[in-house]
Amino acid sequence: MEEENKEQYAKTYKLGKTTVTVHSKLLFMSEEEQNQWLKEQRAAGNPDLLALERIVNEAYRKFY
Repeated sequence: MEEENKEQYAKTYKLGKTTVTVHSKLLFMSEEEQNQWLKEQRAAGNPDLLALERIVNEAYRKFY
């Protein structure tokens, strides 16, 4: 049953020779729902989200 739930929220992308499968309910939310979820998670101090934001920001700084 847990495996079925996982597949329900999976989306696979092909990037060149690499296949990436993302397991997230966010992929199936509207933009408004995604923004609300992110806002709630930031306010709650979600450590995974905060770490991901930090990593993305660092990558952009190094790129530019």
